[in-house]
Amino acid sequence: MFVRLFRGAGTGLFILILLAGAALWASAYFNPVTVSSSSVTEAMPLWNIVLSVMIKSYKVQVIVSFILMILIAMLLIRFNISEFFINHRTFFPGIMFVLLYSIFPGAMVYNAALPATILILAALWRMVASYRQSGVAYNFFDAALLISTASLFYANAIWFLLLVFVGLLLLRSPDLREITIAIAGALLPYAFLYAIWYLTNRDIIDLNVLIINNLFEEAPAFVWSRTAVILMVILIFNLIAGLYSVMTDMPTKKVKSRKTFFMILWLLAISVAVYFAVPSASVEIMAIAAIPSAFVISNYYVFARKLLIPEIMFSLLIVMIIIARIWQ
Repeated sequence: MFVRLFRGAGTGLFILILLAGAALWASAYFNPVTVSSSSVTEAMPLWNIVLSVMIKSYKVQVIVSFILMILIAMLLIRFNISEFFINHRTFFPGIMFVLLYSIFPGAMVYNAALPATILILAALWRMVASYRQSGVAYNFFDAALLISTASLFYANAIWFLLLVFVGLLLLRSPDLREITIAIAGALLPYAFLYAIWYLTNRDIIDLNVLIINNLFEEAPAFVWSRTAVILMVILIFNLIAGLYSVMTDMPTKKVKSRKTFFMILWLLAISVAVYFAVPSASVEIMAIAAIPSAFVISNYYVFARKLLIPEIMFSLLIVMIIIARIWQ
C-alpha cells in the first residue's frame, strides 16, 4: 500500500509528504525541551552568524529546520527528474529523505549540517551535469566552492571535497586545468574567511583553533535507546536491499545513470567514514548521509516487482520512526 502510493508523483503526493513531515515533527514543536544543543563549544563562522541573527525561540528553530528539510526533499525529487538516473518520475526520494532525517529528532533540529547538506547536494548536481560537457568543466570549481562554503557552516563538510576529485575521475577525463580550478574553488571561501578575519583585527590563531576544535573536538556521545537501535537495524536492512538493487541494476542503466549512482555511493561511503573516523561527527551527519540513502532505497522500492517484502520493510520503517518520535 505505502510503496505503491509513494512510487508516483503529483501535487496530492507532495501534500501528503508535507503532512507526513509535519506529523513527524509535531513532537519537536510542542516539546522544545527535546532540542539538542550544539555538539561543539563554538560554531563555525557562517553558522555562528545564523545563530546570532536567528530569533532565540526553539519553536522558530523547529519551523526553520522543517522548512529546510522539505526544501531538500524537493531538490532530491527535482535532481532525479532532471538527471533521471532512477529512470522513473517519482517522489519517493523526497519521502525517504523526510523519514530518514526524522530519525534523530533532537539532533536534527537547527542542525549545522542542514544548510551544508543543501550546498553538498547542489555540488553533486553540478558535477553530474558536467558529464560529456565539452571544454573545461567549470562545474568542478562550483562544486568545490559549494562544499568548501558548506564547511563554514558544518566543519565536517570539508571531508566531502574528496567527492569533487572522485567526480573528476568518474565523470571526466580530467586535465590539469580542471584539477587546478577545483583546488581554487576549495581554497577560495577560506581565503575570504581569513582575509575578513584579519581585516577586522581578529587573531588568526583564534580562527585556527576554532576550525581545529570543530573538526577534531570529540562530540558528546549519542545515547542509543533500544528503540533507536531497532530503528537503525530496520534502516540498515532497507539500505542493504537498496544497495543490492542498485548493483544488480547497474548493467541495465545508461552510462550517465551508472556514473551518477557511483557518485551517490561515494557520498554514502564518505558519510559513513566520517561518522566513524572523525571525533566531532555524530548523528547530525545523517542530514548528509540521508541524501544517498534516500536515492539508493528509493531505487529498490520503485522497481520492486513483488511488493510483499518491500511493503513490510517500508511499513516497519515508518512504524518504528513514529514509535521513536513518541518515545524520544
